[in-house]
Amino acid sequence: MTEKEMRLDDCWNRIGVWSEVKERCAELRKVIHCRNCPVYASVGRHLLDRQVPEDYAREWTAVFSRTKVEKREKINSAFIFRAGGEWLALPAKLIQEVVDMGVIHSLPHRNSTILRGVVNIRGKLELCFSIGAILGIERLEKMVKKEEKYISPARLVVAEREGERIVFPVSEIYGSFRYAEGMLQPLPVTVSGSRAAFTKGILCVDDFDVGLLDSAVLYEALTRNV
Repeated sequence: MTEKEMRLDDCWNRIGVWSEVKERCAELRKVIHCRNCPVYASVGRHLLDRQVPEDYAREWTAVFSRTKVEKREKINSAFIFRAGGEWLALPAKLIQEVVDMGVIHSLPHRNSTILRGVVNIRGKLELCFSIGAILGIERLEKMVKKEEKYISPARLVVAEREGERIVFPVSEIYGSFRYAEGMLQPLPVTVSGSRAAFTKGILCVDDFDVGLLDSAVLYEALTRNV
């Protein structure tokens, strides 16, 4: 059988299992299916062994030589906490540690609801601020009932941004939450004033919404009260 005949002799389509004629190849009684026929296998080997056309090789060489561009959505991590009755978040990389609530010592001749005073963190005095006060969040009771049990009261969170350390009390800790940029929702039109100025967007976490704070704006406003 010549190369041309092998290339054109698709008997499986003419008289084989893929044909629609009544009189089919007599070899089917023995091989059952064209895939078991030596003719079918021979033509298949011929197709695999044939020389690759120059245009085909050039086309696929160009395809595989392209620089692969990977589009990866940036994943961020937020530290979620509750201040008063509001769930808030800051970039997790800013959080240094969370400690038990300690005594906040007021500063003499200072009467500020934002700068609460100083606290002792591992032997070092740190400035303690109220995020709830700067956002205008109302304070709740120290103990909050949740699902027939009382959760722990306030904790102190130590955060650092560009070498500036601050401490602020929180009512409850949720923990870290990983999110993609597309998960950050715009602020509702009902949010205005201080909360809108300090909040970048809303994250939906479990069954509640969390306001992601703009750490740069927040730090600038807090340290302005020193």
